[in-house]
Amino acid sequence: MKFSSIKTMPRNVVRDTMKSIERNNLMSAASVLSVIAALIILGIFLILTINVQEVTKDVESKLELKIFLQSDFTDTQKETIEQALEKSDLIENVTFESAEEALEKFTVSLEDYAPLLSGYNSENNPMPASFVVRVTDPEDMDEVQTLAMSFEGEGVEYVRYGQEYVEALVSFNKFTNTLSIVVLVVLSMISIFIIYNTIKLTVFARRREIGIMKYVGATNAYIRAPFILEGTLLGLMGAIVAFLIIRITYYYILGLVGGNLFLPVDASLASPDAVMGQLIFFFLLYGGFIGAVGSVFAIRKFLDV
Repeated sequence: MKFSSIKTMPRNVVRDTMKSIERNNLMSAASVLSVIAALIILGIFLILTINVQEVTKDVESKLELKIFLQSDFTDTQKETIEQALEKSDLIENVTFESAEEALEKFTVSLEDYAPLLSGYNSENNPMPASFVVRVTDPEDMDEVQTLAMSFEGEGVEYVRYGQEYVEALVSFNKFTNTLSIVVLVVLSMISIFIIYNTIKLTVFARRREIGIMKYVGATNAYIRAPFILEGTLLGLMGAIVAFLIIRITYYYILGLVGGNLFLPVDASLASPDAVMGQLIFFFLLYGGFIGAVGSVFAIRKFLDV
């Protein structure tokens, strides 16, 4: 190709791309809508996954292991247990909570129903004394529990922590991750297929023009570029629209939910800014990639360039 042709190549590519999108407006619209639908569905699963991960992390960071002592524990047993816990590298902090303190906290937590406990005092206190343990790593909870249970019958009555919350959240987290991958694959195939057909129709309509371009010496890259750019633009357009819809909907739902959403251990949802920051990056990358891949397949299938 001549130097002057090389200089004008980017401008020609953009011009040809825009003409092609305008010429095949119905199929282009179908391609954009398919990407929008795919990304909206996928975005829902991604937001769910992000929030489940955030809640799981928050719950784990606030977990406390409570070691309840026997009602007749001795000071020697208490000191032995406390020293063993403080020596462990797995434990970050150990706090002793007397039966009186436990009763007082429980009374405060009942708020309007606190008068129900007015008949209890130090002589008939139903609350046991306990050690409240914060571990360095939530994954070490089972090991710390085993250490505490080694004193069972020697001052320790039983050990409790929010294990059921974490196990349920971790299982649900794995499920949403797997489901998101399956949805991603299925929707990607649908989007690629529609964009593939859009570009294939464009290639077919311009087959004579392409033949002439090849005859006068146009390179394969020059011929491919408008189609790949077209598919990429269609994918990016769908990604931007899908992101705006997801963003508006997410803020609206958060406004409706407010503080009425029940979450275990006072956990919190992922902040909108953090979620949207991840989504916009993924959506643009996904939309452009899907569009480009669909175009490449259409060209390779239909043209021998």
